[in-house]
Amino acid sequence: MVDEADLDAGTAVVTALRAVADRMWELEPAARADEPDAVHQLRTHVRRIRSLLGAYAPVFDAAPTIALRRRFGALGDELGVVRDIEVRVQVAERALEAAVRDGLVEDDEQLEAVKTRLIDAERRAYRLTHARFVERQGLPRAAARRVELASFLDDPPFAPVASRPGRKVLRKLIRKEARRTLKRADRLDGGGDTDRLHEVRKAGRRLRYAAEAVTTEPVELFGTRIAALADVGDDLHDLLGDHRDEVLFAEHVRRAAARAAHEGGAALVFERLAAEADARAAAHLGDLPDVVKTLRSLAD
Repeated sequence: MVDEADLDAGTAVVTALRAVADRMWELEPAARADEPDAVHQLRTHVRRIRSLLGAYAPVFDAAPTIALRRRFGALGDELGVVRDIEVRVQVAERALEAAVRDGLVEDDEQLEAVKTRLIDAERRAYRLTHARFVERQGLPRAAARRVELASFLDDPPFAPVASRPGRKVLRKLIRKEARRTLKRADRLDGGGDTDRLHEVRKAGRRLRYAAEAVTTEPVELFGTRIAALADVGDDLHDLLGDHRDEVLFAEHVRRAAARAAHEGGAALVFERLAAEADARAAAHLGDLPDVVKTLRSLAD
């Protein structure tokens, strides 16, 4: 555990990065083996690495930091292709269960039609994309990515600010992340398209990870106020993540409805599922103003 009040900024950030990296490499074999939730957890830790490199970028020289973020951005994209399908299946299973309970699916024939297109087909797609992910992890670029991160952590390319007191430097950078997130939220003006909402979500996620990294083991430099910023970042990420999942699911279902209609099948049940997803997405946004209000009070 690192909790010294006079710890320099560079040591604090590298210690936090190393803790995330160690866990990430532990998760990689499980993700390749497709163990439960392993792809999700590996993607989360890739995002943590990138978030810390982004939020605490001034601690390091720019060029190697940008290059490393790009390396892990590519890994995140590969994992995202797999994870997005996994999420669609999970959302579809919950939506179909609710639809059956609420009487939106009228008979076994409709139920089977929905399962075939929205669950069975997606599970087959998942197996294919996961196999491609595993294949890519055997390529030289994957080994190079591991080496590059290890070299970065073993011999950090520190900027001058890295030698300054950690609490002073990192508090300033976390507050900058809070203002960055709030600025994106204010652009919504009570609404916002999917892309702008997603930008707020990503900013909230980065705020969360940056604050968590210095309020939990092995780096505990700050207390409740910075931890509260982690919580509100988490709230934004979860709220807008749930909204995005439902919006993307509704789009996916409508594409399935079009294919069903083209092939002479019944499309009505798919349209019902899409409408329900739209309603759930709208409900998630109803909590956004309160979360932004909390963020504003903490960012001031």
